[in-house]
Amino acid sequence: MYKMILSDLDETLLVNHHVPDFNVEAIEKAKALGVKFVPATGRAYNMISEILKEIGTYDQDDEYSICFNGGLIVENKNDRILHFKGLTFEQTKMMFDLGKNYDVCVLIFTLDCCYIFNADPDEVQRKTDQKAPFQVIDEYNMDFLKDDKIAKILFEKKDMPYLKNIEKELKTYIEEGKICASYSSYRYLEFNALDVDKGYGLRWLANYLGYHQDEVIAVGDNYNDVEMIKEAGLGVCVLSAGEDIQELSDYVTTVDYDDGAVKEVIEKFVLEG
Repeated sequence: MYKMILSDLDETLLVNHHVPDFNVEAIEKAKALGVKFVPATGRAYNMISEILKEIGTYDQDDEYSICFNGGLIVENKNDRILHFKGLTFEQTKMMFDLGKNYDVCVLIFTLDCCYIFNADPDEVQRKTDQKAPFQVIDEYNMDFLKDDKIAKILFEKKDMPYLKNIEKELKTYIEEGKICASYSSYRYLEFNALDVDKGYGLRWLANYLGYHQDEVIAVGDNYNDVEMIKEAGLGVCVLSAGEDIQELSDYVTTVDYDDGAVKEVIEKFVLEG
């Protein structure tokens, strides 16, 4: 029997930034059987409180969240940080300075805030819709973050070939800087600390709870979900995921995220299983 479900948020669990009722109802049925439901997201923890309320795990003992692509693991009761692995200021500044050479919006996430440089109005609206604590910084200078705990830095542009070309051009810097690169939401090139990904978060939390990885289901749609899909006992991607992600998944949902992909997984592998 599966003991825990990890689910990506954007383009997997959420529709218009909220958990639709059909997913809420399925999650409640899984929880009634003792199965934990854990968001595994690239978002900051302070961006998901409304989502946690919708799935009934907000401020609850023995309920958990994986944020920043595995860089932050929290027990939801009293927002207790169990584990954090972020970037150093020097690592972040290296990528920040390189980002100035490209036509991208640059976002730096600390534990408390998202700082947006070279702001894209669409991205500012997206952060507003996500109810993210953020600040738009007019000057391209991040020195004020020297003493902050930095989780990750992102390059944003709704042009995946352009972002993938950036990664190729910066490959040497990424390797020498001991930084991990991934993609999400078909608009972000994300940089985390080395070895930090959602698979890392899955392993850490499963070990903390005493679960075997075979007892975990992971559901996602994008490249930053790949490692948790591969690490889980049952790795699932939604119907709209790329063919390369579908090929490495154990199961591909028959409906897309906005028609109940997460609901389908729960019904097929938890309630019927």
